[in-house]
Amino acid sequence: MNQGTSATRAATRAAWTPVLRDAGAYGQELGQQILAMAHEIAAHPLRGPLTDPGRSGEDKAALASRLFSGRLDERVVELLRGMVRGRWSKPVHLISALHDLGIEAILAGAHADGTVADIEREVFEASEIIGQDRELREALEPSRRATTEQRVRLAEEVFGRHLSAPAMSLVRWCVRHHAEGGPRRNLRRVVERAAALQRRTIADVVTAAPMTSAQEARLLAILTKRLGTEVELNTSIDPAVIGGARIAIKSHIIDHTVRSAVADLRAQLAG
Repeated sequence: MNQGTSATRAATRAAWTPVLRDAGAYGQELGQQILAMAHEIAAHPLRGPLTDPGRSGEDKAALASRLFSGRLDERVVELLRGMVRGRWSKPVHLISALHDLGIEAILAGAHADGTVADIEREVFEASEIIGQDRELREALEPSRRATTEQRVRLAEEVFGRHLSAPAMSLVRWCVRHHAEGGPRRNLRRVVERAAALQRRTIADVVTAAPMTSAQEARLLAILTKRLGTEVELNTSIDPAVIGGARIAIKSHIIDHTVRSAVADLRAQLAG
């Protein structure tokens, strides 16, 4: 991502933050509209015209108005107008930025009306269901066997009756958006953002055997002091780690296992 794209993202966030703050709980609706708009731009040949460096910023803003004024909340249309006036190194970066803003708006709106914990729980449970059902997981992952919209319809059939509209919008995005790790990685990203709004950090802990209550309490105390937030442990067992614990916090991994020590030793001997 080049400097122009980074500058446009930063300017957009600075302009959007007070709008989102003033919107309060309605931010959930704004976020759903942003995600729907991002999908429409991505699904049709609109990314190029809206990010074409050969067109003036005002020309691109006028195009955004023609496409969406009267159909979406004017605050969402103004957001897009401001974004397309800036510079984007690649058209896909505009879509990515809209995705981020849509997710943040839904979660911020939920935080304003006190339902962000509910949405976090709903998205987490959807992730767990996908993780436990291999057939469903494979059907929702990008492949040549089904189009994106077919996969989205499947997600709606499975989860639509059980999730709130904001949570379903997030699940829909997680299935549509191609990323390494598939829908489950996207769902985890949403859960982490929801937790961060509540000043909580989720730590994945893998051990060879279940930890005792005392061990969990000690680990929570250490992580809370290090991170400066409330910490939630998501524990699992893997005998292959042999001993110790493997802790993952977002993209950061703390690996203090016998298995990793053996691997390091082997690497040293091979070198």
